[in-house]
Amino acid sequence: MIKKIVVLMICILCILLFTSTDKFSATISDRDQKIKQIEVEIENNMKTHDIPGMAFALVDSNGIVYSKGFGTLDIREDTQQIDENTNFNLGSLSKVFTTIAIMQLQEKGLLRIEDPVVNYLPWFKTRDALMSNQITIKHLLNHSSGLPSRLNVHEVKSVDQQEIKIQISDKLRNVMLVAKPGETFEYTNMNTDLLQIIIEEVSDVPFTKYMDENIFKPLGMNRTGYFTFDDQQLSNTAIGHRYHWGKIKPFKEKLVYATSSSAGLSSNATDLSKFMMCLLNEGETPMGNLIRSNSINEVFRANKYGIGYNWYIYPQNMYMEGGLPGFTSTMVLNSDKSFGLVLLSNSKQDITFHSGFNLFRIVEGGTPKPLLGEDFPKVKSAAKIILSITMFICTILVYVVGATFYNLAKGRHTVTFVKPIFSKICMMILLLALYFGVMYYIYVLFPYYVGVPSFFDFQKEPDVTSGLIILSIMYTSLSFVLFLKILIIQKVKLSKTPIKLSC
Repeated sequence: MIKKIVVLMICILCILLFTSTDKFSATISDRDQKIKQIEVEIENNMKTHDIPGMAFALVDSNGIVYSKGFGTLDIREDTQQIDENTNFNLGSLSKVFTTIAIMQLQEKGLLRIEDPVVNYLPWFKTRDALMSNQITIKHLLNHSSGLPSRLNVHEVKSVDQQEIKIQISDKLRNVMLVAKPGETFEYTNMNTDLLQIIIEEVSDVPFTKYMDENIFKPLGMNRTGYFTFDDQQLSNTAIGHRYHWGKIKPFKEKLVYATSSSAGLSSNATDLSKFMMCLLNEGETPMGNLIRSNSINEVFRANKYGIGYNWYIYPQNMYMEGGLPGFTSTMVLNSDKSFGLVLLSNSKQDITFHSGFNLFRIVEGGTPKPLLGEDFPKVKSAAKIILSITMFICTILVYVVGATFYNLAKGRHTVTFVKPIFSKICMMILLLALYFGVMYYIYVLFPYYVGVPSFFDFQKEPDVTSGLIILSIMYTSLSFVLFLKILIIQKVKLSKTPIKLSC
């Protein structure tokens, strides 16, 4: 009887050992074939969409199943190849690490995410203080605070904590919430930028130091950190790239310290694999618990808008993506936490997000969707519209100038200043009103709505920026020519000679 029990226990242990060590294999059959599919998918997309380089990692709870780098760090030096340890700027994927820090501090009893933000930041106030006093840390985590999407702190250059707080306070003072806290989803970097300040307030250490000591070092993420705001750069770091009028070009963006939590992290496929393994293992690491399992579960609990704490939650997966003018990143975890993947790119294109989900489909045994070049144009539609309007204005300008000189040469018009009549005054006022209206929209309203301090700080879409500059120059030229034409170009009155009739 005892022998049977022992044999039964050994069988059970063998089964448990097999299922734990081969959990990924149970999820994914034909491992080698699927890895080959992954490589083909990445290489094809890089070729089709002019992506200089990518890095990919696939993990399960036991470790890295597969990781590899593709392409080059910089298109100007194609001898420098990307590998799984190459660093990329993560953009908004940085937010998922800030979330973990907040949950750690809640576990330590230093904050409660249900508390109002004003409890920790007494200066936090929008135009309607009664409304903003209702915003909680949880609202910041799931982007239901009601703060407008245009808000960010890219123009806050200081690294001094007190100066950052003063500038953000000034920025928020006249802001109107788009909805009552908790009643809408409005994604904005400002939510996470405020979390950074809360972390500093309750931990009493700089944000970057807290993250390094409490998250990156415990996970062994030795090449992960906030390196861009002070011009630090590790060796084997990818250079960002972006399209400019259809051609891929290198681009370097310097981020500010105040955006570290929302967009400032630099990491690589190897380090991010360690982070994903921690999430798949409910917060456990080889060094102990980074975060409790109930906190992990709370992070991935969707609200009514399908949003967790800086994660998008779907029935099949949980994901977060990031983008900067020169980089894109995508991290996807299976909903049952059996595997996770990350895809990094040193090019600002939407294709990285779609490529990441194609790789997820391959791992799950599905079929990737075609990602055709015509579906991801190198010149965005907004830039094409701006270019079309500019060409139309240019055509009118050429016609007006050409017709004016032709009529002057023929003697039909003359250059003479005459006191303008009422109709001409009205036309000049209309021209000036239209001109200043267009310039106001381009150089004042447009920066306001996209969340940059000035028009020339908008780096996300270089074609749009340069297109609007050219448009404003051409429209200024046309307005000037039309104004002069009304003011000093006069029609020559032809004298009528009476016809004499002979008898």
